[in-house]
Amino acid sequence: MTAHSAENLVLNPTFRGTGDAPEHWTFVTPRPELAPRHQFVPAENGGAGRLLLAATGDRQAFGCWRGEANLQPGQWYRASVRVRIREIANPELSLFVQVAQHFLVPQGAWGEETLLQQEFQHDPPGDGNKFELYLRATATGSVEWLEPTVVAIPKPNHRKARVATIRFGAPESPLTVESHRERIATKLDQAGALRPDIVALPEFSPIVGVEERAYKSYWEVGETVPDGPLCALLAAKAKQYSMNVLCGNIERRGKYLFNTAVLFDREGRFVGQYDKTHLTFYELMAGFSCGESYPVFDLDFGRIAAHICYDEWFPEVARYFAHQGAEILFLPVAGGKPITWRTRALDNGIYFVSSSINPPSMIISSSGVILAETHDDGVACADLNLDMRLTNWYGDPTRAYGMPCIVPQMRHCLDNSLLDRLAQSLSGDDHADR
Repeated sequence: MTAHSAENLVLNPTFRGTGDAPEHWTFVTPRPELAPRHQFVPAENGGAGRLLLAATGDRQAFGCWRGEANLQPGQWYRASVRVRIREIANPELSLFVQVAQHFLVPQGAWGEETLLQQEFQHDPPGDGNKFELYLRATATGSVEWLEPTVVAIPKPNHRKARVATIRFGAPESPLTVESHRERIATKLDQAGALRPDIVALPEFSPIVGVEERAYKSYWEVGETVPDGPLCALLAAKAKQYSMNVLCGNIERRGKYLFNTAVLFDREGRFVGQYDKTHLTFYELMAGFSCGESYPVFDLDFGRIAAHICYDEWFPEVARYFAHQGAEILFLPVAGGKPITWRTRALDNGIYFVSSSINPPSMIISSSGVILAETHDDGVACADLNLDMRLTNWYGDPTRAYGMPCIVPQMRHCLDNSLLDRLAQSLSGDDHADR
């Protein structure tokens, strides 16, 4: 068998056989008294047989049809199965499939017929070779399983992103806003030499290391976006090195002042910005206004998002961006705690990049591991695999789904009531229940 063989490696994928189960398939439940209804319908007229699972009225019912596949160590595979659903209210919670302990995920929105699929590298003995089709957490409805398939594939050409982050050390002599802008240009030259896809600079980048008497006030040092002097420098360096640039800036917008992060693409074009939504009391007293939106940005290598400094203390910010599909979350920051950044990465199964004034600037993997960091004046850089984000959830590194909080099939609860209650609590709608 070659790495690109189209042979279906599932044993008896057409469910041929007689009796209560097709050959090589069995029904399994940990508690027979809580088993869902299960049925094997033998093939007729040369077609395929059918495997069905149905609810019993008890939401705690749980069980699966279990088959096997011929898998080889180190080989990459694509596994898939089709499901036909009837009267199951939350298929994202009630139906899940594991092949060699790798979860299959829906290709598109759930419908009456849905394809579940996953690509993975087989790593025995922990992975095993089981093909398991589960029903749980529903009092009504049924599911029919069709076309279980595992085929060998070449090692995927995963999307990669080279990310750089900057930290400014203490200046050797007093800085002006203009001389510090030269320091920013030098740092972007250093980062550009590493050929990153994107480079990040800290919060309040226009004044890092500049004494207050040299810039007088946030309002005076603020600039218009995207045509102010710092923005012009960022755009020029982005184009010079064909890299995306994300930078904490201070913006005057009419009568308002914003703590913002601006983004320029490889051509030096302005992509967009994020305005800090959680302001410290100090910032409010300094005249800053609150941002009101949480944009994500689709760049040529993947989807990113940014939040700023104090935003990191509110976990729902990172959670929201993860649910919007952000693969890398940036944090221009003045002060903060790396343990929080590692937690946000781990909780949400995303890469996390800080560009800092006081703490180190860091690049953190989706498993919470620090990949690169700089504690003084420097540039940290790392290559990130966006299609295979490592997690610490039971050690399963399969790409595409991240942590349990992101993909409903991995939540293993009966419904989404906790999420509903959280939303109510955050909005204050549940006060009457207290």
